Amino acid sequence: MFQFMTSNKVIFGEGALNQSLTTLGRYGYSVLLVTGRGGERAEPVINYLMQQGMRYQQVAVWGEPVIAMVEELAAMGRRFKPDMIVAIGGGSVLDVGKALSAIIPNQGSVYDYVEVIGRNLPFKNAPLPCIAIPTNAGTGSEVTRNAVLKSAQEKIKVNIRNEALLPDVAIIDPTLTYGMDKALSARSGMDAFTHLMEAYVCNAPNPFSDMVCEEGLKKLSNALFLACEEDDFRARADMSFAAMLGGMARSNASLGAAHGLAAALGGRLTAPHGAITARLAPFVMAENILVAEQMGRNDVINRYRKLGVLLTGDANAKPASAIDWVKDALIRLEIPSLQMYGLCRTMFTDIADDALRSTAIKGNPLPLTKERLEHILSEVCQCTATVEI
Repeated sequence: MFQFMTSNKVIFGEGALNQSLTTLGRYGYSVLLVTGRGGERAEPVINYLMQQGMRYQQVAVWGEPVIAMVEELAAMGRRFKPDMIVAIGGGSVLDVGKALSAIIPNQGSVYDYVEVIGRNLPFKNAPLPCIAIPTNAGTGSEVTRNAVLKSAQEKIKVNIRNEALLPDVAIIDPTLTYGMDKALSARSGMDAFTHLMEAYVCNAPNPFSDMVCEEGLKKLSNALFLACEEDDFRARADMSFAAMLGGMARSNASLGAAHGLAAALGGRLTAPHGAITARLAPFVMAENILVAEQMGRNDVINRYRKLGVLLTGDANAKPASAIDWVKDALIRLEIPSLQMYGLCRTMFTDIADDALRSTAIKGNPLPLTKERLEHILSEVCQCTATVEI
C-alpha cells in the first residue's frame, strides 16, 4: 500500500505565471507577498495585485531562513491579517511562505511546530491558502509538505512537516529561471538531483515515487549542463520539471544520509544547501554501496546500478557509474568544497550526532553508524575545491 500527495493544483509551463494570476482572486482580497531580497521576478504578481486593487504587503527573505525571522514575520502577518500567502522566489522564500501560512493562523511559537528540537504539535487551525511560485529549479518546495528552517541557537536545520503545508497552487513557469547565473543554477540543479537520487534509493520507495524519480533523473541528466552552461531554454524547462518531480518524490518516499548530514551542516556553515548536499552525495552513495555489499543487500546495490543507468544512459552501467557521474558534475559545475565554507574535522562528532537525530536519515537505504557518518565527512574533506569562493 502507498499514498501519493502533492499540491492541490499544479500549473506548469512557459508563461504559466501571467496566465494563472487570476487564480489569486479565488482565495480572497488580501495578500501577504513573500519574495527574495530583490524581488524583481515578483513584478508580474505585484502589477496584477495593483491592477485588481487588491490589498497586499510585501516581505523579503534574505539568505536561508532562520526561526527568528519566521517568528518576526508571523507577528507582522497577524497584524496584517492576510487572506492568503503568495510566495515567489527560491526554496527559502517558498519555505518561509509555507511556514507563515501555518504559523499566522495558529497561536504559539514556531518551536511548537518544528521537529527534532521543538514540540512538533499539530495545527489547531488550518493554514492560510498558499500559492507557491519557484524562480529557480532546485528544491521543489512548491509541491512539498514541509518547510525547512534554521535554528541559530541549536545550529541545526529542522522542519515543520504537515500535509496541510502542501501549497494550494503551485505555479511553475520555467521562464522565471531564464538568465540565472551558473553558480546558482548549478547548486539548484544538484539539489534537485540529490532529492531524486535519495528518494530513489531510500528504504521506503513505492511504484509511483519510482516512476517520478526515474523520469526526473533522466530529464535532469540530459538538461543539467545545458541549462547551467548555455542557459538553454528547453533545458531550463526540463530542469524546472525535474525539480518539481524531486519535490514530489521526497514528499512521498524518503531521503537519506546526505540530507541528514546537510541538516546538521546547514546549521553550522554558511554554505548554500544545494552545495552541501551536492558535495555529500557521492560519498554517501559510496558508503551505502559498501555497506550493502558487506550485508549482501543486492536490492540496494541494484538500485544504485539502475541509478547509474538513468544518469549515464549506459545499459551496462554499474553502481560506481552513478558516483562517477556526480563527481564529474561537481568538477564541471565548479561546486566549491565544504572546506571552503568552513568544514573541519573538529566538527565531525557533533555533526554526526545531530545527523542521527534528523528525520531525513531515517530513510537511508541502510542504517549508518556514527562512525560511518564521520568517515563520510572525512572523505568529503579530502575532496579539494575546484574554485575559490
